[in-house]
Amino acid sequence: MSFELFWNAWPKSERKGAKRACLAKWVKMNLDPEIDQILAHVEWMKTTDSWKKNNGEFIPAPLVYINQARWDGAEVPEMTINLSVSFKDPVLQKMDDDAKKAVPMPKEVAEKLKELRSMKTRSFDLYN
Repeated sequence: MSFELFWNAWPKSERKGAKRACLAKWVKMNLDPEIDQILAHVEWMKTTDSWKKNNGEFIPAPLVYINQARWDGAEVPEMTINLSVSFKDPVLQKMDDDAKKAVPMPKEVAEKLKELRSMKTRSFDLYN
């Protein structure tokens, strides 16, 4: 049932409650066909200042939202997200820089490591 999608999408707040009453109203109003519009509206509302203000102080109770059909006729703008992340952890940056400066492992050392790893695997297999 699409009600669970709605309920899970609703942000946590002091007013999120009365799940059974919400479900009963959802069924009575036959809101399953409107789930896409409702979810789009809820997701958009979660980005608005009014719902973010004071740690969600102005988020209505979901039962109020359903009773008032607040999604009905609401214009939801197309949501596009543009992310530009330029921060890189300084430790990871240093590791990348150091790796670029590193000298390749000598061939004989690589071969010895391969041999040792192979021996470890074989000895493990003997005990199992």
